[in-house]
Amino acid sequence: MTVEDRLRATTEALSGAMREVRPLTLPSERPGPVPGPRAPRRWRGWMAPVTAAAVVVALAITVVSLREVRNEPPVPPAASAPSGSGATPAAAVPPTYYAALDDPSGHAFNDQKMTHPVGLVVGDTATGQRIASVAPPKGQTFAGLTAAADDRTFIVAAESFPVAFGYYSTAPVAWYLLRIAPGVAKPFSLTKLSIPGQPAGTQIDGIALSPDCAEVLSPDCGELAVMYQRDVWARDTGPLTLSVYSVSTGRTLRTWTQRTNGTPAGYGWYWGRYSNSSITWLADGRTLAFADGFNSGLSGPPLSGDFGGVKIRTLDLSRPSGDLLADSRVVYTPKNPWCMTLQLTADGRTVFCGTYGGNSVKSSSAYDPEILAYSIATGKSRLVYRLKGAYNLSVANVLWLSPDGSALVGSAFAEKYVKGRGASVVQAIGLIGQGAFKPITIPLSGVPLVGEIAF
Repeated sequence: MTVEDRLRATTEALSGAMREVRPLTLPSERPGPVPGPRAPRRWRGWMAPVTAAAVVVALAITVVSLREVRNEPPVPPAASAPSGSGATPAAAVPPTYYAALDDPSGHAFNDQKMTHPVGLVVGDTATGQRIASVAPPKGQTFAGLTAAADDRTFIVAAESFPVAFGYYSTAPVAWYLLRIAPGVAKPFSLTKLSIPGQPAGTQIDGIALSPDCAEVLSPDCGELAVMYQRDVWARDTGPLTLSVYSVSTGRTLRTWTQRTNGTPAGYGWYWGRYSNSSITWLADGRTLAFADGFNSGLSGPPLSGDFGGVKIRTLDLSRPSGDLLADSRVVYTPKNPWCMTLQLTADGRTVFCGTYGGNSVKSSSAYDPEILAYSIATGKSRLVYRLKGAYNLSVANVLWLSPDGSALVGSAFAEKYVKGRGASVVQAIGLIGQGAFKPITIPLSGVPLVGEIAF
């Protein structure tokens, strides 16, 4: 049996075994019962990309700065000024520039086969203008990217092209440094890095660039954290691994591993792109937060694998290489099983969750895509926004977070089935902060999800 056959067989087996999406018990840690804040949800085994017949309807987003989430007490917004201080929170300011895969929601795939290599679009969030289009090197396709804090620097991963039938994510063969310089004749440069690729069969779970990436004119650009698992679809699945690389030299600085007893692991697998929200460099620059869980099922594009037993852990990067679980500590265990994206803010105080799910038979407002914020100190939650309506299927993502969580860029994708007319689709992306939503124009064929855009 070929790797291709194993991949398809595993996908079909996992999809066929899925019932309701429920947390899976970790081998070494048995969580208590998980309360379900919403009605049960199910995704179709494979969610087809939006077709030309789909009706794209106008966005109607309701931003809620203080609202009780079902069965969860609210907490004040992270950006609220101290009581009686007289201070006024500063207006939310988004990153000026972004880079995005020119493949929102897997449009480059046709019947599980990639039809053309995926390039990049560089744009301006304020004007909505495209600054540049970046084609991948010959024989490669871009699959993931993460941004530096200087708003001009990105790390981009590439896979081999053509991609074999049945694959939505294979393994990176090269990493590139993308620098942008808006307003000049050639507004970008793409430089291959010495960071090593991975062997076939490796699943990338998350990537994140350290905040100390230097300015554009400096050759130094900090460190890249990559979480991955080798031989995911083989009989002997490898350990979950977190490696930190020097961007300038490509040298592996530290590596931690976690035994998974042959189980696919990580968090936030996205078909054909690498999650850039499941890992956070904290503000001190020496602590890494990462989401960790075990795969309990698969959904199709534009979604991800379903994970159970998920926890957010922090790791002191000054420690030597070693055991990922023994050397890290749990800072948050989500009670909401519908968190598709789970990310800790750089100040370490708040976790943001983008929900997903639905029911292919009946539409309901219970399936509205939402972004929630959870306090690390109290565990209390607040609803940040909801894409209000009544949908069959939905997903909300957090694409960018300010260090304290007072501002974020979020996206939403929702479908409602209309008998005899197929699916009507609602898509949205915008800056959320201080109780306001400001749409952002992204010149792509659809709204990007996690792993498809970096700010």
